[in-house]
Amino acid sequence: MNTHEEQSRTENRNVTDNKLNSKPSHSKGGKKGRTALGEVNSNSSRLTIKGKEVESTRISQPITRVRKEPSYEAERSISKKRKIFNDNDNNDVHDDTNVTNSTKIFVDDIDSPWTELDELDKADPSMVPEYYNDIFTYFYKRETELSPKINYTLSKSKVGVHYIRPSVRAILIDWLVEVHEKFQCFPETLYLAINIMDRFLSENKVNTDRLQLLAVTALFIATKFEEIHLPKLAEYAYITDGAATKEDIKTAELYMLTRLDFEIAWPNPMNFLRRLSKADGYDTETRNIAKFFLEYAFCSHHFIDKKPSYLSAIAFYLARRVVARNDILWNSTFTHYSGGIEALTDNEFQNDCITLITEIESPQTRLNSLRDKYDTGRSILKKVETYCNNMIQTKFSEVFQL
Repeated sequence: MNTHEEQSRTENRNVTDNKLNSKPSHSKGGKKGRTALGEVNSNSSRLTIKGKEVESTRISQPITRVRKEPSYEAERSISKKRKIFNDNDNNDVHDDTNVTNSTKIFVDDIDSPWTELDELDKADPSMVPEYYNDIFTYFYKRETELSPKINYTLSKSKVGVHYIRPSVRAILIDWLVEVHEKFQCFPETLYLAINIMDRFLSENKVNTDRLQLLAVTALFIATKFEEIHLPKLAEYAYITDGAATKEDIKTAELYMLTRLDFEIAWPNPMNFLRRLSKADGYDTETRNIAKFFLEYAFCSHHFIDKKPSYLSAIAFYLARRVVARNDILWNSTFTHYSGGIEALTDNEFQNDCITLITEIESPQTRLNSLRDKYDTGRSILKKVETYCNNMIQTKFSEVFQL
């Protein structure tokens, strides 16, 4: 990952370990910049920003961009390399008719062995089906290596100096989701940004007033790795409303990448979700609802140290329950394409499904930007909330049975 040329010419690259813990930088005009998330009252879960108590931050400064306003399923001009993962409802690359007919092989027979669906892509060289097994074997190995080591929002006695309250992280994540929407980035970019931020926070202590700098820098790194058309560095600084300058972001970028050993080639959860979608016949409604479950799980503090393939399986399983795909709950084919997860017999998996349902229905922390993002069009949010409410009313009796 290259830093800007002027940075390499003028700055010393020997960054010390206390860079992110230093005092907030000052603007060129001599005025002190606004602290990233304000001062945290130790007796309250709220933050104090500009002398006022708030529970969440919203973007106060509009960004003037030529890109149209995004939605959860907005399509943008993308390269041919990206097109093979296009999730447009009306322009899927795959032939859904052929996939659906093949899927019936195992949908009608719950006891049949797992079905090889990768053969359906043999005619499309861009899908490289002959390498699928090797690719995902590598992904399963790398996701273990590049997941956060600890959940730093657990009790302070468990994580020590790395502890951050769930409410503080929720405010940070909610702001990050909103910025991601403003910039109209790919879903992969948000997931990678959260992964970078969580991995760094699980191993490094960061002062509260530098958390917003950490979040915007994580997004800056992720966009350079995932995006084709990048927002300018000045836009990242502008969106923080004075909390971080361009120089702050460049310095933090170098420090964070050094601490992470430049390991950012993380297996993105969208890879696992799309692979599971193949076993479901590429049902568009199921996939879109699964995206909400997946994004909510990554934004929730309960699942910080969970692997992306595992969270993708939870999201996809619950999405099938929302759309009432009762022809089959989970069989050997889903187990194979989820990386070996036995949804109907794995107690940890079932408990985490219930945790996610409960968190959506009665959240411990607020994620307003995320909910607003999916509360459009066909209102995925409403469908999911109705389902979660019903499951709680029935004490989850129908989550793992017909």
